[in-house]
Amino acid sequence: MVGGGSSQANEGSDLESVVKQAQAYRKTYDGWRAVRQLDCARCHGADYRGSVGPSLIESVQTRSRSDFTRFVLDGSPERGMPPYKSVARMVDNIDGVYAYFRGLADGTIPAGQLTAPE
Repeated sequence: MVGGGSSQANEGSDLESVVKQAQAYRKTYDGWRAVRQLDCARCHGADYRGSVGPSLIESVQTRSRSDFTRFVLDGSPERGMPPYKSVARMVDNIDGVYAYFRGLADGTIPAGQLTAPE
């Protein structure tokens, strides 16, 4: 019976890891949906690498998470970026939006449509 508890502990931590990954993916998926529904590509380009508005991929690479969040929610009307702090879909999903763009930036999320979590 030596080591029996260790195997159960590993199974528990493996399950916990899977659950955390699923939760992170759900958050990212919801962020992606918000970006699509709010049509960020209209200004930031189909691949979010810039058009009329700057690259959101570069933005998450050069700004802190809090700066990115503040910029999206407060906007920059003088630069043509509307504030989204009164848009519940963006406010509720801002962490997932950031995670989605970070994933695109670091290559852990491929460009294109995400698959809905099961």
